Amino acid sequence: MDIEWPFYLSALAAGGLWGYVSQRGGFCLVRAVSNMVLMGDATILRAYGLALLVAMIGVQALQAGGLVEIPIRPFHWLSNVTGGLIFGAGMMLGGGCSGSTWYRTGEGAVGAWIILLGFALGATAARLGSLAPVRASLQAPAITIGGAPPTLATMLGVSPWLVILVLAIAGAIWMARAPGEPQHRKWPWPATGVAAGLLIAAGWWASSLGGPPVGLTFAVNTGELLTYPLVGFPNRVNWSMVMLIGVPVGAFIAAWGSGEFSWKLPPSSSLVKIFSGGLLMGASAIVAEGCNVTQGLTNGATLAVGSLVTLLSMLAGGWLTLWTLYLRKE
Repeated sequence: MDIEWPFYLSALAAGGLWGYVSQRGGFCLVRAVSNMVLMGDATILRAYGLALLVAMIGVQALQAGGLVEIPIRPFHWLSNVTGGLIFGAGMMLGGGCSGSTWYRTGEGAVGAWIILLGFALGATAARLGSLAPVRASLQAPAITIGGAPPTLATMLGVSPWLVILVLAIAGAIWMARAPGEPQHRKWPWPATGVAAGLLIAAGWWASSLGGPPVGLTFAVNTGELLTYPLVGFPNRVNWSMVMLIGVPVGAFIAAWGSGEFSWKLPPSSSLVKIFSGGLLMGASAIVAEGCNVTQGLTNGATLAVGSLVTLLSMLAGGWLTLWTLYLRKE
């Protein structure tokens, strides 16, 4: 049997690099939102914003150079908002977003596997099981411009480069006001943001070696790693499934090299909570057509309105959950 080396090597390399960068930078949307809401610390949130800006530039450069034809996600407004809000709640209950949960497995966090099991079950239920009719109903309403999914550029009728320039100026003003980072063992947030953004853009090209480009994703493929060995669905291993395998490997290398690897058992009292968070994340990610990385970064970088609305909904859902759990009684 001939081994498709470009297929496997590109997927494993993309996943491994994402795991390494995410672990060294502590790149996690839950930490970003929690630190901002509870402590007023926007350090990781700035890294997320910078990653998105860098990815936007990279995606436009790839398309301008004719290196890859990147699809635009549809704007299914009802499912994007509903799924995004629920995902935001789920990631707070689980204590990690989809991407960070995968890299935490490489740090020795046993609880991350429990979250991923819940995620895979929830994703499968929403995609193929009892929740599939609900998902289909929520995804039915769509908004288009000229029969095509809208982007910020097509909605405003301007060049995507102009949109990115305006966003970059606004982002630069916000990021320039960042206070000095306290001492810690992670990468500085600018390095993390640039590295993550470059990987998001490169993921579009790398994934094209395995078929139609999908970029770095953590939603559908997490469910497929459960259904493929159990029931043979999908009928072949795809690029995104292989990419996931590389994430904990890269994270392990990063954690071991920095002295941060250790086996960590979750408190027994938290098991139901984190498993439930995983279930909510998995199901809602399929409803929203992506998780915080899939929609928020990978497809948000294309300026797709649906993806950016989903990201904003996730941020709102996370904030509302934190307010309900910790701030409402103050």
